[in-house]
Amino acid sequence: MTHPHDRCPPPSTELTNDESSPPRVVPDHESRTPDVEFDFVNDLAAPGQARRALWPLIGDEGDPIASAVEVVASELVTNVVRHTSEGGTVRAWDPKPNLPFHLEVSDQDLHTPTQRETADERGGFGMRIVAHMSDAWGVQWNAAGKTVWAEFNRPQ
Repeated sequence: MTHPHDRCPPPSTELTNDESSPPRVVPDHESRTPDVEFDFVNDLAAPGQARRALWPLIGDEGDPIASAVEVVASELVTNVVRHTSEGGTVRAWDPKPNLPFHLEVSDQDLHTPTQRETADERGGFGMRIVAHMSDAWGVQWNAAGKTVWAEFNRPQ
């Protein structure tokens, strides 16, 4: 049986963390090179490697978003490792200080990540953690798969 969350929306469709509002327009980050780009393989070490790849952007002592970025990156990369047979790519843009830190994790899987009501022996609350720790998050599909993104605002 196919569940609604197993169906892939058409390309260019975007989901956001607030399903009651219309899809939000995500800035076109493709127009500039990411501050960090890290390809990872399907390996249990990948979440830690992704966190270390992001340290140049969030490693300043006292950065108010550092912990949230690390946890969300870990959750998104862990989802790729657990739910796909391939690896993926982490990209991050940090246009300090006035614009949100933008994190993306891309993979070749077309299943929609969901916020689950219950966990199983492997987990299941990763997207709830992403929703709680980021200021915004969503999913974009393309011909190669999907990108899950999250944004983090630094207090002014």
